Amino acid sequence: NRAAAAHHKQPNKHRADNRRTETMQQSTMQQQDSKTASRSRRAASFVAATAGLLCFLIGTSVMYTTNRSSSSVVAVTNPNNNPDIEEASSLSSSTSLLRPSRRALSELVRVEDGEDLCSYKRAKLIAVSLAEHDVSPTYQASFPGSGARMTHELIRALTGIAISTDHAYAVETNRHRHSVAVKTHYPDPNGVPLDEFDEHFNGAVLVLRHPAKAIPSFFNFWYERVHHLANHSTRAPLEEWIKFRDTSLVRQLQHYQQHMDFWMQKYEQNKEKLLVVTYEDMTDDVKGPETTARIAEFLNAAEGVQTVPPESITCIWQKVVKYEDIGIKLKYGSHRTGGPKSNPYTDIQLYAIQLMMQEQRIKFQNDPDMVAIMDRYISMTLEMQPELVTS
Repeated sequence: NRAAAAHHKQPNKHRADNRRTETMQQSTMQQQDSKTASRSRRAASFVAATAGLLCFLIGTSVMYTTNRSSSSVVAVTNPNNNPDIEEASSLSSSTSLLRPSRRALSELVRVEDGEDLCSYKRAKLIAVSLAEHDVSPTYQASFPGSGARMTHELIRALTGIAISTDHAYAVETNRHRHSVAVKTHYPDPNGVPLDEFDEHFNGAVLVLRHPAKAIPSFFNFWYERVHHLANHSTRAPLEEWIKFRDTSLVRQLQHYQQHMDFWMQKYEQNKEKLLVVTYEDMTDDVKGPETTARIAEFLNAAEGVQTVPPESITCIWQKVVKYEDIGIKLKYGSHRTGGPKSNPYTDIQLYAIQLMMQEQRIKFQNDPDMVAIMDRYISMTLEMQPELVTS
């Protein structure tokens, strides 16, 4: 009986062993399928990233080639044998040896009908490139939309030395100690921290602009980027501005405040290393040359920097900042069209801007220059008429 029972149990044991074997095989196959799928996903991600990088590099190459082929050299006539213009002409012919972004200051020279639009009789025209000697750079700090590009060109024209961006300075060691300034929006999300290089820097020029003007200017820049438009070419449509304003104004005001706080506090114990100027003063017909002279004097204090003679500053300011007023078209200039020239705010939004300015005034009440700037910005805000346009 026992032998018969054992004989009957034997098939059941074989079936159980077979089921266990099948289960283990299925589990192993599932693990292998999972690993294969994971490897496939990683491979697909790598291919996509590589393809994106290649597209970016190809696009950059095409833009670079197009810009080089479409760029033209400014024709400079010299009817009066002006030696400065002659020097500018020779520099123009040598700029092909420099990177395209290192334009010669001579590109700003225009002579029409035998009369120079702005006298350079005592201005030494020099090519703009990275310095061959050691230079102590200056932070060119500003909230986005506050005239960073204009300030960038002005400093280049005053010194003849190239400027770096914070992104480039962080990774390109050849720019260390060879750039006259570093343009940065930090701590705004569009900027890059450079604290580890602080010992390189002589100080900072902080450029402020009324937030009711700076924020729309930044939004136009963002709109151009999103729609693949040329920089400084297009103002965003009114309805797009309103959407951005109603959803992002509070956050932008916080970024504006944090940006100001960061740079004011960074040099709180060393105030002579910080120069605060405003976009409004830089573009003013009376205060513009005076503000430019202050910037030149501040830059001159840095190691390895020598700006143009004082008598040339007004002329350079006019060429760089007021180029449209004297009939000059510059490829770095802003020529935005379309969209509203004046961006509307509601009364509540203007009140929020005013409160932020009053808070900053109290925070920096021991700094007379900052108090004066905040007072002016508060007055400007009170003069603005609310436009009750909603999304």
